[in-house]
Amino acid sequence: METLNSSKDNSSGVTYTISTQYETYANYVIEAYLITDIVNGFAEDPDDFIVIDPSTPVEGSLYMQAAPVRHTPRSIVVELRLGYSDGSFRHFSREMTDRDSVIRMLLDYWGLQKLPAYSTWSDVTDELS
Repeated sequence: METLNSSKDNSSGVTYTISTQYETYANYVIEAYLITDIVNGFAEDPDDFIVIDPSTPVEGSLYMQAAPVRHTPRSIVVELRLGYSDGSFRHFSREMTDRDSVIRMLLDYWGLQKLPAYSTWSDVTDELS
């Protein structure tokens, strides 16, 4: 599942930080296998998570994150936060069981600066207030 990350060659100007329960990774060490390994590792560590944090918003998105869903085997919740110029935000969430699709979304976000089609996701903004 290799995806080109144009930020590596500096053509997009976007750099990334990835955070997990255990470690924070700087842009220069991030590769597709890292994202894949973290998500695949959710099966062994249900307390882990991944947050992909771009240096500048990706299509208005401040970050994208994923984590295993407690008490629901094989489910992963993927979340996306959109920020607006007035300082407000909207937070969207989707629970998924297809691990490969989750990995693809995260790789596209990191590698292609592309948001998933989130129009059918749950808007959970009010739950965060």
